Amino acid sequence: MRSKVLSKAGVSVFALAFSGMMAAAPAHAAEEKPVRGGTAIMVLGTDPLSLSPDTTSSVPDVAVACQVYDALVRFKQGFEIVPSLAKSWQVSPDGLTYTFQLENAKWHDGQAVTSDDVKFTLLEISSKYGPRFEAAGRFIDSIDTPARDSVVIHLKKPFGPFLFSLACEQNAAIMPAHLLRGTDILKNPAVLTNPVGNGPFKFKEWVRGDHVELVRNDDYWRKDKGEPFLDRLIVKTMPDTSSRILALRAGEVDYIVPDYMPLSSVQMVLSQPKQFSAQEVSYPGSDIVILNTTRPELAKPEVRQALYVAMDRKFLHEKVFFGLGGIPKSAFDTRLWAYDPAVDYDKLFPYDPARAAKMLDDAGAKPGPDGKRFVIRLLFETGKPEFQQAAQALQRFWEAVGVKVELQGAERPVILKRVYSDYDFDATLQTYTTLGDPALGIARTYVSSAIHKGTTFNNASQYSNPEIDKLFDQGRDAHDQAERKRIYAQIQQILARDMPVLNLHQQPQYAVASTRLHGLWQAANQQWWGSVWLSN
Repeated sequence: MRSKVLSKAGVSVFALAFSGMMAAAPAHAAEEKPVRGGTAIMVLGTDPLSLSPDTTSSVPDVAVACQVYDALVRFKQGFEIVPSLAKSWQVSPDGLTYTFQLENAKWHDGQAVTSDDVKFTLLEISSKYGPRFEAAGRFIDSIDTPARDSVVIHLKKPFGPFLFSLACEQNAAIMPAHLLRGTDILKNPAVLTNPVGNGPFKFKEWVRGDHVELVRNDDYWRKDKGEPFLDRLIVKTMPDTSSRILALRAGEVDYIVPDYMPLSSVQMVLSQPKQFSAQEVSYPGSDIVILNTTRPELAKPEVRQALYVAMDRKFLHEKVFFGLGGIPKSAFDTRLWAYDPAVDYDKLFPYDPARAAKMLDDAGAKPGPDGKRFVIRLLFETGKPEFQQAAQALQRFWEAVGVKVELQGAERPVILKRVYSDYDFDATLQTYTTLGDPALGIARTYVSSAIHKGTTFNNASQYSNPEIDKLFDQGRDAHDQAERKRIYAQIQQILARDMPVLNLHQQPQYAVASTRLHGLWQAANQQWWGSVWLSN
């Protein structure tokens, strides 16, 4: 076997994918010696749905849970993969066997973290319920536990992003088998509301609609490094956008999670580097409109194409997203290595209301006696100001071609239930990240196997195309990146024809923090706060 990563080494397997993403402003050029103590306040725009890290990819849930749980690996800035619960690992030359040696870690109830916990988590939780781990989970053939501190994972075939899939934010946080085995994972309080983790912070309380309080884990396995440094981490829910910014400016909060940092305030933050620091998130994502293709009015690709032609994407980019991010050219983000420039939505679907109206006529969606062709219920999350503005713009665009739009704003838990459990929507605004690889972040949006009722951020459009399924499988399995890119180019051509999802905007997201926070930018997308500390 060849050594892939040792205890003090890291591997940046996705450096190419993220090479275009840069820090918006440096946080601290030269870090001082960490100071122990204090309470930091992180801000969300909506309450977590649960405190489970492995059964959802919802931002609020993961933002909290990944402070309570550790995974085998974690990401440093730039998505360099570094050890976490796994202090070292080896990968066999054929890419089929991964052998991990575990740290001497404990659960927050004092029990030891063992190889059995790893096996149970990956097979019984992450593979079955994790929307981000699902692709990797299908490659696991078996898991051996030769010792309490040793795990051997056997794959059915090589899967390039497998190591990348073993981080907390990829639905692979290690969970306590001794508390969860034999229970309903989706209902167990030890998963959902009262977590017993192994990470730097212990759960103390959750006041719904207000905050989650986490406290230092004094028996953390990295305590020899002084971690965690903070006494407490408060995760505050603040639905009102202006209140978040006012609280940040007043020094009442320390950090706003990227999904809830309004783009309208980014320039203000960048202009005050002594008070604030900011960084753009590290992997490309897209704001999209998911169309429910099971609705008769939206079943025809020609209708979905017409809705796209009716959208003024340049207006959205300049007025709604403040010129930040980018205008989509394809179903694949142009910042991703797999993007095919031969697909260009600006050329295929330029903004043209007259053409859009004719396309609708030709597709049989002609106006009724009231002048309306059909009705679209457009769901959006009220905690995201850009989504509210985008929804209002879409209403104008589509009603200009005879499609009535009913705007339905709601808080995140309501949206997630209606979209991913009940399929009670016609169209919805969502944000999907690419996760650096189409096999991880894009396939889940389109493949038939990702039509999984009750699992968030998967194929909610219920689009099903055997050709797409086959090509995504081929792209995932191919070893050569040039071959993978060729396969993904075919996928982009087909999706440009079928349009189950309308790519609204290439997402710009900024994490914003007070400069009194140190160590924050060491972790990719600020998902791990074990090394974060506060200035006196």
